[in-house]
Amino acid sequence: MKRKILLLSLFILPFSGLLMAQVPISIMKNTDMNFGTIAISTSTGTVILSTFGSRTATGGVFLPSFTGTVTAAQFTVSGEPNYTYAITLPAAFTLYESGVGPESMIVNSFTSIPSATGSLTAGTETVLIGATLNAGASQVAGSYTNATGFDVIVNYN
Repeated sequence: MKRKILLLSLFILPFSGLLMAQVPISIMKNTDMNFGTIAISTSTGTVILSTFGSRTATGGVFLPSFTGTVTAAQFTVSGEPNYTYAITLPAAFTLYESGVGPESMIVNSFTSIPSATGSLTAGTETVLIGATLNAGASQVAGSYTNATGFDVIVNYN
């Protein structure tokens, strides 16, 4: 009986390919939101911070002549020129006295310029964000913050 021997040669050829990933949009914080110094009576009230950093008070909240630092939040959106994007703002956010509580105040009614969508005409655009701070009746004095910050999301349309 004859046996057949099959000779199999395997050639391994080197192959190099290019791996790519594209991040078409980014957002970077420029300025934190700060409602400044406020005074509170025995009634609830709000501080409305505009997207341009001006503020108004309602109810039992008063704005003293010493304002402290007052700033709307500011972000820079960057990406491919001429693309449009959508902005998603939080519904509400909690500030805690000295950052840990237990006293707290709610921030809500976030607004932005641009309001819902933007356009990267030159590849970048500045987004300004304001909101409403809700103070309780006889709110405990202190510095109210939140170390984690709030999320602003941008997505290409």
